Amino acid sequence: MKRKFCLYMMFFSTLFLAGWGWLEYYKTCIPNEIQVIAGNQEDFDFSIPASATVEESNQQWNLQQPFTMTAWNTGSYEMEVRLFGVIPLKTVQVEAIEEAYVIPCGCPVGIYMETEGIMVIDTGVITDANGVEQSPAGTVLQSGDYIQAINGIYVTEKEQLIESIQESQGNDVILTVNRNNQAIEVRVTPVLAMDGDYKAGIWVRDDMQGIGTLTYVTEDRFGALGHGVNDVDTGKLVELEDGELRAASILGITKGTSGSPGSVAGIIDYSENGYLGTIEKNTECGIVGRVEYLDALPDEVDRTAVPIALKQEVELGTAYIRSNISGEMKDYEIQITDIHLGDAHTTKGFEIQVTDPELLELTGGIIQGMSGSPILQNGKVVGAVTHVFVNDATKGYGIFIEKMLGQ
Repeated sequence: MKRKFCLYMMFFSTLFLAGWGWLEYYKTCIPNEIQVIAGNQEDFDFSIPASATVEESNQQWNLQQPFTMTAWNTGSYEMEVRLFGVIPLKTVQVEAIEEAYVIPCGCPVGIYMETEGIMVIDTGVITDANGVEQSPAGTVLQSGDYIQAINGIYVTEKEQLIESIQESQGNDVILTVNRNNQAIEVRVTPVLAMDGDYKAGIWVRDDMQGIGTLTYVTEDRFGALGHGVNDVDTGKLVELEDGELRAASILGITKGTSGSPGSVAGIIDYSENGYLGTIEKNTECGIVGRVEYLDALPDEVDRTAVPIALKQEVELGTAYIRSNISGEMKDYEIQITDIHLGDAHTTKGFEIQVTDPELLELTGGIIQGMSGSPILQNGKVVGAVTHVFVNDATKGYGIFIEKMLGQ
């Protein structure tokens, strides 16, 4: 009897877990937010056993079949989704917007960023004047912390940290630290090292620079990269204090191969004429900011604005990467091979494969530095290149343009 009871419990537990797993899966198939163009008819195909209703318009759809949503006046609406028409699955925010236009760029840009505070990369061991190994910050600081003040004085540069520790003469210093968006105070006691300097054993960084691709500009705004700038050591999104977008030029290309992504080598123009604009945000979907000098963009960037495609408009099949990686602005043919409409793939909304013989010969496919290259299909900007498959440089991911514009 006891054995039979256990078997029943195992059966129902397995059934419950399976049902819960499918419920969570279906949630990921539908985005939390859908944008539609006011006054248009928008086609969707989620292919899940559910129904959806927007009470404001008295419209209802069967999500097992492709359906057409008739957009309303601009505004925000709630769409209630129920599994099998009964079980509440999720509430989707529907935004009816005006049609948006951007100028697709595809040119390399220099990115200079200053962190919001002094980023802690790691802590280390100091050999003191007596030959004893000590780790003054080892138990109080963590990789990814941002030091924002020392003894109550705001700091932005690592030289300020070094100077304050040296001036402490071995007395405690109080560091105000931003850790996971919470301000905390920690106490560190510097030690006198064998070289005669006081040290705390903290590896830090206060700025970074690199080359990426400008995705789009509007009259006064820009978006680039299609993914956030993460610190190479901590892997965490860099918290931005200040930043500049600058002109850049490509000096060389390392082709990508299986297991080894390629890259571009370039130079950033730090002259007065090389300044393009201010980086205001470093987000998961790329960097955004204000454009100051459109005239500094390469002449081959076509200043003609084109409409954006919302995610439901993206199709499997032929599309184009716009890039001047060869020194000449060109549209290179690719194939969109898979599309993910759910929110589980923020910067990996769709999968692409490079098929253009010229680009394959030049780069081997997608290489580091091409992130942000705009992708066009049917005369619209659908997104930007974000990542490359490590084991196949011809394949990679793209982010939907509406994700970038939403930051």
